[in-house]
Formats: sequence, structure tokens, C-alpha cells
Amino acid sequence: MDDKPHPSSILVVDDTPANLGLLSEILTQAGHRVRPAPNGRLALRAAQNDPPDLILLDINMPEMDGFEVCRQLKSDKRLQSIPVLFISALTETEDKVRAFQSGGLDYITKPFQAEEVKARVATHLQIRNYQNQLEEKRQSLEKALTELKATQRQLVQSEKMASLGVLTAGIAHEINNPINFIKTSAHALSRDMEDIRRLLDAFEVCGRDCPDAALRDGIAGLKADIDYDALTSELPGLVANINMGAERTADIINSLRIYSRPDEKKMSVTHVEELIETALVLLQNRYKKQIDIKTAYAQLPAVHGHAGRLMQVFNNVIDNAIDAVSGGVEKGDPSIEIITAAETVESTTYAVIRIKDNGPGIRKEDRDKVFDPFFTTKEVGQGVGLGMSLSQGIIRDHQGRIDIASRVGEGTTVSIFLPLDSEQADRQG
Repeated sequence: MDDKPHPSSILVVDDTPANLGLLSEILTQAGHRVRPAPNGRLALRAAQNDPPDLILLDINMPEMDGFEVCRQLKSDKRLQSIPVLFISALTETEDKVRAFQSGGLDYITKPFQAEEVKARVATHLQIRNYQNQLEEKRQSLEKALTELKATQRQLVQSEKMASLGVLTAGIAHEINNPINFIKTSAHALSRDMEDIRRLLDAFEVCGRDCPDAALRDGIAGLKADIDYDALTSELPGLVANINMGAERTADIINSLRIYSRPDEKKMSVTHVEELIETALVLLQNRYKKQIDIKTAYAQLPAVHGHAGRLMQVFNNVIDNAIDAVSGGVEKGDPSIEIITAAETVESTTYAVIRIKDNGPGIRKEDRDKVFDPFFTTKEVGQGVGLGMSLSQGIIRDHQGRIDIASRVGEGTTVSIFLPLDSEQADRQG
């Protein structure tokens, strides 16, 4: 590797060929790359085409003097930071002040003294170098600060998720007991209703055969008053609804128990289809009766992972798919397809989970930003842009990866790759 520093590029502007030749010789001997320009217009064009490190600029030139050249240089954002050193035989203080006011940093008088020229040029090139280094450091610090803030926000979000997990686990535990009471009572009520129904049927026969006309009329009136037929037909349905609601609540509680373990330290054996189904249970209220969810699960072996964290990934991806199709689709009805398979990529066998929606798709310019922290295509208030970034981190922690394929107007497919155990993969094969 060549560590030798590159020669500095110096643009020398003077309408006198002798001056150009002398300055070129002095600066070339000092190891610089000299570019001569005989007038102001050519100097501006040369600087714009290839900005130099420093400019030596004569004041007295025809058509455009040095002051005007300097003014135009300083008005160009690409060129305004280049140090300009004026060269002239003028010695009036007013001219020197005007030179500084127009943007010059220093002043070299004619006739030239070689050592003075080299010393002043070297000094300003060194200053320029320090300024460039400071700017690089500033940009580096600014980038580091931005990344630090992003990391801090992610940590805050992770802490919130951890706190939410503890809270959810507590709520799930507390609700589970009342749900068990409801389920047990509903089953008992169902059995009791059967006994009551048998009693009512016997009473119905007795009522029809009763010799007391007044009693028969009283029974008939009471049946009409309480809408006996509707009552006896509704009761089994009401009990069934209670049972169904209790079962649904129990499913949600079990799902929350898994979801509330995002920070578990030890990996355990888990089945991806169970985690997907758990995520679908938690998200059911978002897609029920509105979006067609299709699942096709392969016979995959279990994977080793953090169940709660993996379910957080599935929850995020499916939630995004629901958002994508909720606003309507161009072709057909809103739908999401979830497919699992075992695939071998570069000698590693993965459990692959593909979540495909038929939404509007992701624009090409946004596709590479999907995993950037705080990037979101959702409207303000509908997301902070951390879901996919956190999901990518979780899958990487599991030695896997997430790929996204999308076409505008055709939908998006998110593919999640989780490595399978070699022995499991052999058995699967």
C-alpha cells in the first residue's frame, strides 16, 4: 500500500506569463501540482471542473480582476472553502483590506521571494488540512450521535417491551383464574340446563293433561308472558356463547403468556407454526371478517429459540401485512398467505416462513430502508418504524435472516429464515 501523501493541487492565476512560470517553478520544486490560468474566467472554469486545494490569485487582470474572481469563488458552495492568497505589486493598505473583505486569507507581494511563497502556501495548506480533518471528525461525531440516539430509542423501546412483558404476564396470571371459574361454571350450567329442560318437558305434559281448566289457562298465560318457546331455544345458545367466549379468552391468555417472555435468556425447543397461530390469535380482532388468512404448514421439526421474541417477529410482520391490505387492494379481496417449508441454502437447512400479502407493495427506493430504525411508510401516529428493525435484530440473534421481495401493485413477501438443527434437518430430509 502506498502511504506517500498526494501532492497538493494549486491553481495559480496571473495574466503575466513570466509570473506564472516563476510561481509554477517555485511550487513544483516544493512538491505541489501546479495548474496555471492566464485570466479570471479560465481560473473559475478550472476551479469548477476540478476544485484545487489552494488558489494564488493576481489582483490586476484585464476583463475580470482578482477581487471579482474571489467574490464568485466564495459565492459557490463547492469552492467557498478553498483558501485564496492574493498576489500583487500593490502595497496600499486599502487594497489589502479590500482583498481580505472579498474573501482572501493572505497576501503575497511582488517581486516574489521563493521561501516566502513556499512558507505561506505550506502554512495555509496545513490549516486547510486541519480544517478538513475537523470537518471529518465533526461528521463522524454527528453520525455517531445519530446512531447513539437511535440505539437509545431502541433500548427505551426494549425496556418498554420488557416492562410490558412483566405486566402482561401478571395480568394473564390474574385473569386465568376467573376464566377457569367461568368455564367450569358454564359447563355445570349446561348440565343443569339439561335437567331443567327435562323438568320443563314433564311439566309441559302435565300442563296439557291437567283437569283443572283454570290451572291450564294460568300455565298457558305464563308461557306466553315469558315467551317460553324462545326462552327454551335461546338458553343452550347463550351457554354455548359463554363457553366460546371463555375458550377464546383462554386462547388469548395463553398467547399472552408466550408473548410476555421476550427477554428469556435460555433458548428452548419450539414449533414455528404454534408461534404463528399464537400471533394470529392476538391479531384476530384486526383481520376478523375483513382479511382472508390462509396458512399452509409443512411438517417442520422444532427449532431452538426464544419463543416470546420469535413470536414478536411474527406479530410484527403479520401486523404490517394487515396494515398493507387494510386500505384495499387493486386485485381481488384482501388476503395474507403464510407458508412454511424446509429449505437448504449454502449447506445450511432453514425453517422458512413466508408471509405474503396482496397489498400495494413497497417502492424500490423504500425497500432498502425497511430495516432502518424509525423508518416507516405508515401515516403519522400509526407506527414509529422500529418493528422491522427489532425483528431483524431478533432473527440475527437466532443466526437467521429476513428477506423482503415486493413489487408495487402486486404485494409484498417477507421471508424469515431460521436455521434447523443438523440432526433435525437429516430427519426431516
